[in-house]
Amino acid sequence: METIILASGSPRRRELLAKVKLPTKVIPPGIVEDHSTFDSVPELVASLARAKVEAILTLFKTESPRWVLGLDTVVEVDGKVLGKPAGPAEAESMLRLLSGRVHNVYSGIALLVERGKPIEEEVVCTEVKFRQMAEWELHFYLDSGEWTGAAGGYRIQERGAFFVEWIRGSYSNVVGLPLEAFYGILVRNEYQF
Repeated sequence: METIILASGSPRRRELLAKVKLPTKVIPPGIVEDHSTFDSVPELVASLARAKVEAILTLFKTESPRWVLGLDTVVEVDGKVLGKPAGPAEAESMLRLLSGRVHNVYSGIALLVERGKPIEEEVVCTEVKFRQMAEWELHFYLDSGEWTGAAGGYRIQERGAFFVEWIRGSYSNVVGLPLEAFYGILVRNEYQF
């Protein structure tokens, strides 16, 4: 199997690829993720995922890299985009907004199969329903620090699962890498498993 270059510093994404036993090389793209200006949430995550792939391409001057994967994940509720909280106060605000409500988790996938070919793109959306959080639960979760670096201020694969009433769609999307859609792109492009 060929190595997939993961244009992300996310340990969760690296773990997901390791669990499905795909050889991976991690190269964080070092771009600023600006979630403030967008026409639509799907367009936003697709654009940022593509920008991460393009940032990695600039590092290869003579080589022609294959299988460069960029991703971006955000939480959306009532048209408001929630990225990674900057601190505990912002995480608390996000969790209060999500408590007792349905929200959407969007991930943009961008995959460069090889230089010179168009970047393959797909957007995946998963609905998530949080149960109403008691005040002590909110503080328990904030004190855990688990919200750090997590879109929407929670991690479904850790203690954040305590507050999820149901999901509709891809679980791995909520973690940050929709494996089902990614697999489909690999198959379409004849990746050799």
